[in-house]
Amino acid sequence: MLLLLLLQAAAPAPAPAPAAPASAAPAPAAWEVRDKTNPNGTMSVSTSVIARDGSSRLTVKCDKGAEAVVSVQFVSRQQLQEPAADGAYAPKSVGLRFDNGPAIAYDWQFQGRVAYNADAPAVTALTMFLSKAKAVQVETTTASNFAFMATFDAPKTDAPIRQVLSACGYTLGQVPPPVAAAKK
Repeated sequence: MLLLLLLQAAAPAPAPAPAAPASAAPAPAAWEVRDKTNPNGTMSVSTSVIARDGSSRLTVKCDKGAEAVVSVQFVSRQQLQEPAADGAYAPKSVGLRFDNGPAIAYDWQFQGRVAYNADAPAVTALTMFLSKAKAVQVETTTASNFAFMATFDAPKTDAPIRQVLSACGYTLGQVPPPVAAAKK
């Protein structure tokens, strides 16, 4: 017994446990407005929320470069669309239900896990409904043609949506005038 205690005391101390890896930056608060200047000098302002089940993110975004463009986007953990042989992605229908109402469907642009709609009249309608809703459900299909649904909590006030729209010169509830064509 004494020999066992002596051997135990003579044994080197176990190596300290490795330090825990640095945790990823915390996710921004739901509907927090974020400003970003991109390396090419363009600016973006966005506000977003994670789906209740964590499957995706719903975003209202202003990209301000040569033109100001507002889009409604969602990014899924699942592949939503595969490119055609030429590398192009076909648009497909996305329905949004505000507070369990009827689906409002538009054709959205897709790129893999990302879907977006930058059509000014559609964005105007979607942001109006979103600013008044308590919840929104996004419905489309995955790249494998299975149903995709995600439910998001809407912002508590219209302030974050107004702020994003304002950054691009939009006003909540008003379709912006078309961008004038450049004169030759």
